[in-house]
Amino acid sequence: MSKIYLNVPYSQKDFAYKLGAKWDSEYRKWYVMSGTDLTPFRPWYPPISNPRLTIELVPSTCWWSNVRSNVSKSDWDRLRKHTYKKASYRCEICGGVGEKHPVECHEIWNYNESTRVQTLERLIALCPNCHSVKHIGFTQLQGRASEAINHLAKVNNWNLSQALIYVFECFETWQKRSQYEWQLDISYLKQMGIFANLTSDQMRVYSR
Repeated sequence: MSKIYLNVPYSQKDFAYKLGAKWDSEYRKWYVMSGTDLTPFRPWYPPISNPRLTIELVPSTCWWSNVRSNVSKSDWDRLRKHTYKKASYRCEICGGVGEKHPVECHEIWNYNESTRVQTLERLIALCPNCHSVKHIGFTQLQGRASEAINHLAKVNNWNLSQALIYVFECFETWQKRSQYEWQLDISYLKQMGIFANLTSDQMRVYSR
C-alpha cells in the first residue's frame, strides 16, 4: 500500500477529512492510501502532464480480438519482425531493451466510443518494461504491478502519487468500455500485404 498525496487547499481540509483523507504531518500533505476509490478526491489530484508512456487496457469484451489471434503464425512473425527492425530493435518509447529479448510487438488501438469500433492504428516495438505498463491489468495478475508503476513514473517523470492516480483513471475507462461489445477493424494490415481484400463483412463482433 502506498500513500497518494493530494493538493487540498486549507479552506477545504475539513471536507477532505470527512471524505476519508488523512494528514501526513511529516510532508504536510493530505493523502489517501492506494486501493481507495479516488473518485471523490478528483478535484485535488496533483497535476499530471501528458504521458510519454501510456496505459492501454483492452476492454474485457475485446480479449483475444487482437492481431495475433486473427492472422496466421507466419503473418504474425512477419509483422513483429518488421516492427522490431523498423525500430532498430529498441523501445520506441524509452529507448531501452529487454534482458532476454530486446523488444516486443505491441498493438496500438483506437476505441471509438460512438460507433463501438476497435480500430488497429499501428504496431510498435516496446521493451518488456514498457509493454508491461501498457497491459498493467495482466501485469498485476502476475504480481508485477509495483515494478510497472515505478517504470511508468520514471518514464513520465512523475512521482508515485501521479502514477497511481493515472492507473486508477485508466481502470475506470476500462470498466466503462468493458460494458460494451466492439467491432474489430484490422484493415490497417492491408498496407502490410495481409488481408489485402478485407471488407466490412470481415469485421467481427467479439464478446467475452
